[in-house]
Amino acid sequence: MHSADMKTPKSGKKLGNLGKVALGAALLVGMTGTAIAQNMVVRSTGPSAKSYPAGKKLTDNTKITLKKLDQVTILGKGGTRVIKGPGTFTVNRSAARKSSSSTRLSSFINNRGSSRARTGAVRSAGVTTAEVAPRNPNLWYLDVTKGGKFCVSDANALVLWRPDYTGSATASIVEPTNGAVTEVAWRKGNPLKSWPKAVAPLTNGASYRLIGSNVEKSVEINFVLLNEPPKSLDDAAEVLIANGCQSQLDLLVETLDEGSSDSQEQG
Repeated sequence: MHSADMKTPKSGKKLGNLGKVALGAALLVGMTGTAIAQNMVVRSTGPSAKSYPAGKKLTDNTKITLKKLDQVTILGKGGTRVIKGPGTFTVNRSAARKSSSSTRLSSFINNRGSSRARTGAVRSAGVTTAEVAPRNPNLWYLDVTKGGKFCVSDANALVLWRPDYTGSATASIVEPTNGAVTEVAWRKGNPLKSWPKAVAPLTNGASYRLIGSNVEKSVEINFVLLNEPPKSLDDAAEVLIANGCQSQLDLLVETLDEGSSDSQEQG
């Protein structure tokens, strides 16, 4: 068994190789038309899902017809737009967005994500305060509670992120072929830990099982190593869709939806 008690990655230092996506950040800040070149379906559910699969490109004048229970999320120049059926809708309908989303997205898609994703609080009619589970602050942080394919933008700077960091915790990284086990440990209050690449090499197609001390069940991760980091928001969505990195795509959509005050419409 290997033990990996490595230093917490520091923004701009340990993860500096991901600075290659600075171009993507520059495009996002200001949210100009060059940041998102076209409309793309990033999520689709319901009876018409096959007609509007994730990754489908739509022109501004495209009309989409949805049935009852259909829901399509479209990534466009103004952010995301969630359309619910039944009804017929035109893709180019403009919708108001909070301007603050550009700064939030630039941190999320490059390597300047917050080193601490703090738990928030939501007040319910002024009666009680409910805790809200923290959200992964960076698209390229590996959530130890999520399994499936995971796209890696920089194999030298992969970071493990845990949503519950109220106490100390450990995780076992198991190589399924030879059974080799590597342990990592988080200190109380720290959500991040560098992936122990020296003892658990990252290669395209590599598979590992993660067993966390504060996680209900183990998860299996299948790594997809990208040739280069995506340089724009729609590039990121496209590469996640193409490689089947669903948990990251879900996180991207949820992060885009957050702060979009007028992102939904219903027929």
